[in-house]
Amino acid sequence: MLMKKLFILFLLIAALNANAQNERIYPKIPGVVVAHSPKSSGKYLGTPSIVVLPNGDYLASFDFFGPKCTSDVVNVYKSSDKGASWQFLSALEDAFWAGLFVVKNEVYLLGVRGSDRSLSIRKSTDNGKTWTPHAILKEGRFHGSSTPVVFHDGKIYKGYDHLGIEDKKKPWMSENKSFIMWADENSDLLNPESWKYSDEVQKPTDIDGTGWLETNAVLGTDGQIKGVTRLANESGYLAGYYAVNKDGSVDKSSIKAIPFLGGATKFNVMWDVKTKKYWALTNYPSEILRQPKMRAGGMRSVLALVSSPDLEHWKLNKIVLASDNVKYHGFQYVDWQFDGKDIIVMDRVGYTDEFGEADNAHNSNYIIFHRIKNYAKSKTDKELEKYINK
Repeated sequence: MLMKKLFILFLLIAALNANAQNERIYPKIPGVVVAHSPKSSGKYLGTPSIVVLPNGDYLASFDFFGPKCTSDVVNVYKSSDKGASWQFLSALEDAFWAGLFVVKNEVYLLGVRGSDRSLSIRKSTDNGKTWTPHAILKEGRFHGSSTPVVFHDGKIYKGYDHLGIEDKKKPWMSENKSFIMWADENSDLLNPESWKYSDEVQKPTDIDGTGWLETNAVLGTDGQIKGVTRLANESGYLAGYYAVNKDGSVDKSSIKAIPFLGGATKFNVMWDVKTKKYWALTNYPSEILRQPKMRAGGMRSVLALVSSPDLEHWKLNKIVLASDNVKYHGFQYVDWQFDGKDIIVMDRVGYTDEFGEADNAHNSNYIIFHRIKNYAKSKTDKELEKYINK
């Protein structure tokens, strides 16, 4: 018992020291810095992802984009002190738009092969140190992000998008098609034949917005898998929605837009069995920051925790991070996980650094980790209440 108490004390001291060191190096950033790439590098940081490993460590990944990126690469980091400090583990070449998930004692990274955007998966059996080569699941041009992986009835479900051939003369993402993919938990996930795919769904023209993207696979309260998508519209108060039948067909009568607080930028929605609610972290479209005709997809300086009992009635629980600087500050593309009473967050951030501002809010210069303590009871700090729409 004494040894256990001493070990816990050691971890606490190590975490406090790591936090203090982080605050000295990056005094302005609101969280623990995992990676930093100043705008002068021309390499920006994207697609953050985070999972909790079976041994309790955290594993995170992110990629790079920007004018000075000559190839696509995903970096993998590990924390053994609950997010207080992070260590580089590996770099996966020719990978992009990927998210982590864990099955038993194996870690997977599902995204695209950078060179051609074919749907790809890789596996690690040593907690992220080494990875298998690309296993190409589907040839073509696909698009997605670190959206949730759902485990239900012995199957694994993941949302992704079929980008097809981009036509820049048409509205942004108007050609994008959303779909859900799934496989048996016990199958060889590197085998393309293990995976099945739903019908692909293009945003109907009568739904507001140019297109939809970055699909979430979500387990409905009725036990049916839903596709919930980012919806590129001006308001930011809607998300795309459809229901997938067991045979992979899409219930055409289910295709619609649902009310959602922050649906114009990437989000992750997950069901929580403890609170019997869906939870999401979104870029809340705070109206005190919106300029005339400003599209919500460009408003990323307010990060909010929202919840719903049924996917259609959403409540703002907490403004987590916020800045008045909409042009240069962004807390975006958040991936997160439940961790006991807390939510742990990996965040792509555009923010002030020692060289000045980020290139812009979208072109992130940081990947940061932070924690929402006791999420079920969390409330907005008083100094951030001004961002809440009246």
